[in-house]
Amino acid sequence: MKEDPGMKKVYENMKPGVVSLHGFLGSDKRNIEQIVEHDLVTLGELGLTTETIADMLEKLRDKAFSGFGEWVDIGGGLLAKSDSIRGKLPCPFEHKGLYRKTVTSIRGEGLDKEVIYTDLGIHLVREHGFFQGKGSPFRLEPEQLFYIFEKFVYE
Repeated sequence: MKEDPGMKKVYENMKPGVVSLHGFLGSDKRNIEQIVEHDLVTLGELGLTTETIADMLEKLRDKAFSGFGEWVDIGGGLLAKSDSIRGKLPCPFEHKGLYRKTVTSIRGEGLDKEVIYTDLGIHLVREHGFFQGKGSPFRLEPEQLFYIFEKFVYE
């Protein structure tokens, strides 16, 4: 299969220090298309869509933001907080627009680690089905998002 020249530029944008300090791929050796395909299959098996996940992440961010940097109870034994850092980031897929440097964290019972995401991360999920590579500090695991979705939506 011939490599898409546009994806080569996207891959370069995802490296550490280009768009963000740590980049978007972490230690993942798969190409971007393989990462997206794997996560979309997992998401489908869980009965969720990228739209549903992105909507939930936005609602959680907004609820957490109301705590002004302090942890907020979001139900189901989960807590969230959101902090805004000065500045904006572009999409590594080169979509027009800039995304605030808002970092939202979710922790609590049932999660093996804190889930951390940004406004750009929400965009990457919604528009590109990209949850970031394994080992990326902002990697979103579909299974953990499913757990949060069940706790947040149904409790």
